[in-house]
Amino acid sequence: GQHALGMFDALRRSSLSYVGLRVENNAGFAADAYGRITGEVAPLLLSTGPGALTSLAALQEAAAASAPVLAISSQIPTAGLGGGRHGYLHELRDQQASVRDIVKSVHTVRSASQIPSAVAAAWESALTAPHGPVWVEIPQDVLLAETTLPVVSAMDATPRELYPRPELTIAAAHLLSNAERPVIIAGGGVVRSDASGKLRALAEKIDAPVVTTFGGKGAFPWEHPLSLRSWLEDRHTTDFL
Repeated sequence: GQHALGMFDALRRSSLSYVGLRVENNAGFAADAYGRITGEVAPLLLSTGPGALTSLAALQEAAAASAPVLAISSQIPTAGLGGGRHGYLHELRDQQASVRDIVKSVHTVRSASQIPSAVAAAWESALTAPHGPVWVEIPQDVLLAETTLPVVSAMDATPRELYPRPELTIAAAHLLSNAERPVIIAGGGVVRSDASGKLRALAEKIDAPVVTTFGGKGAFPWEHPLSLRSWLEDRHTTDFL
């Protein structure tokens, strides 16, 4: 879209490679798939208004699957933000409101100097458990403005680790060790955390059959004697549980 041309012009002059798709929802689903498969942040470049809105279905899927997607959208010029001037091409009354209930965090910049910190904060948010899509929007005039800022050489976007609370771990271990007929329901977090081996060790230790959610397929060996060889949405599995 017209408002986002500054981003693509910068890409053309850089050593970065990108995949261009014709429609924003296709690009969004591609970013969702990349984030799910690799566990890495998938940048998604969007244009203002209709382009941003067309990506919402894909961002909702990314949110449901905890896929880290960094959506970077253009925005109308800064003069029109916050109820200022109106009548811009592709203008939405409140673009952030359209995505706020879907993404983990929203970041709007108003000057070029804010872009590195906003992208780093969004990147960290996308990779902090639970993973998910995040939103950065940059006004058109900021994208096109000349800047004397030096090239960013270092930026820390390390996600925060969330450690289990010891009292809850003890309580869970007590419940499992005293359960008469334990069953494990494994979700996609097992796959994303590369914890399949730990899940298998736990299931074998307490002799618990394992069923996965749809997103958790692959978390437990299909041919394992404790595998129910199905997923939670299967009515036969529901009846068994």
